[in-house]
Amino acid sequence: MLKRLLSRAWMQEIVGFLAMIYVETVRHSIRWEVRGDEYIHEVWAKNQPILGVVWHGRILMALQGWYKHRDRMVALASKSREGEIGARFARWYKVGLVRGSSHNKAKAHKNKGGSNAYRQMVAHLNSGGCGVVTPDGPRGPRMRAGFGAVCMARDTGVPIVPFTWSTRRKTVLSKAWDRHALPHFFTRGIIIWGEPIHVPADATGAQMEAAREAMERQLLDLTRQADEAMGGEVVQPADDPRGQKFDEARV
Repeated sequence: MLKRLLSRAWMQEIVGFLAMIYVETVRHSIRWEVRGDEYIHEVWAKNQPILGVVWHGRILMALQGWYKHRDRMVALASKSREGEIGARFARWYKVGLVRGSSHNKAKAHKNKGGSNAYRQMVAHLNSGGCGVVTPDGPRGPRMRAGFGAVCMARDTGVPIVPFTWSTRRKTVLSKAWDRHALPHFFTRGIIIWGEPIHVPADATGAQMEAAREAMERQLLDLTRQADEAMGGEVVQPADDPRGQKFDEARV
C-alpha cells in the first residue's frame, strides 16, 4: 500500500514538501560549526567549479554546506521512486537536477538513464557549474564509493571535494541500507570539508582506482570525525563485496 501511494505524483509532491519543511526548520534551529572550508571559500570566491561528494545517508543536510551557492549546483538523482521525491524536494530550493543511475546487471533490461545523466553532469561542470553526487548511491553498498565521480573529474578537470555533516542529537535509520541520519531540532551540528582530489585527463586504470580510494578514505575519515566530534553513534560502512577494479563499462 505504501509503495503504491509513493508512486503517485500527488503523494510524492506532499512528501517532498514535508521534507522541505522539516529540513528548513531543523537546519535553522541547529548551531552549526564548519571546519576545513578554506579551499571551498577560495573556489567560491573565484566562481570555479567543483564536484562535491557526500554519502547517501548524509544528503539531507548537504544543502546547509552549499547555502550560498545553490544557483550553481546540479545534483545527480536516480530515476527511482525515492529519486522522484528527492527531485520534488530539490525543486523547492531551485537546485538543478539530472536523473539517472549506473547500469544494474540485475536489471539489464531497464534503461536507468545513466549515460545521459553523466553527459549532462559533464556538460554542466564544463560550463563552470558545480555538481554534487553520492558515490555510494543509489543502492550501495553503504559508504563505499564507485567510480562515477572519479570519471567526471577526469573528463572535466574539475576537482572532487568530499564533505559531510553530523549533529549531537540525531536519529539513524537502522533499517535503511544507507543508515540515513535525521538531525534533531535545537542541537549542535558540524560540517567538515575535505581536501580536493584531482584526476588527470589521461589517468590510467591504476590512477583511477587510487583516486576512488582517496575519495572513499576521505569521506570515511570525515564522517567518523564529524560523528565523534558530536558524540552519539558513529555510522560504519558496509562490507563491499564488489571489488573495485576500474572498468569504464561499469561506471
